[in-house]
Amino acid sequence: MWDVEVGRFADDLLECPAESLRVLGLKVFEATLDVFGRPLDDLFDEETVTFYRGALEEFRSVQDLADFTPARRKPFLEGYDWHDGKAPFTAASLSQGVAQYAGFLIGRDEEELVEALSSFYEAVLSFAALGRTASVEDERANGFCRTAVDEQLALIGEVRGR
Repeated sequence: MWDVEVGRFADDLLECPAESLRVLGLKVFEATLDVFGRPLDDLFDEETVTFYRGALEEFRSVQDLADFTPARRKPFLEGYDWHDGKAPFTAASLSQGVAQYAGFLIGRDEEELVEALSSFYEAVLSFAALGRTASVEDERANGFCRTAVDEQLALIGEVRGR
């Protein structure tokens, strides 16, 4: 569903100012965590929760893209090994989104930001547990997936001025 409803805006996002995309990525990360509808502690092991909270704190502290140096990105790419305990596939996709968003903050590569948005959706899709053969219609009918896509579309609309 993400590819059909959100991915179609990828080219438009590639034309947006990097600062607008910085805000978009952060808001999508925050919205993704809200979509789960329960405390992170209920979903993930303690180390994973600490990682996500640390990422949020770090990303929220970035007021200017120039502030986010490679050294600040390193913790999000190196040494983090999500655990197979609670929701491992959700954790893997969410962690990938965090790494991609951090990559965008360093390299200003708009395509990396689009990939982060996709990974954040994949985390929700995994959480929804629809199975590998879920159709677009199955995703649309699922409250978690629908909410995640609607949130991303609304936030993209803000960035695009619509």
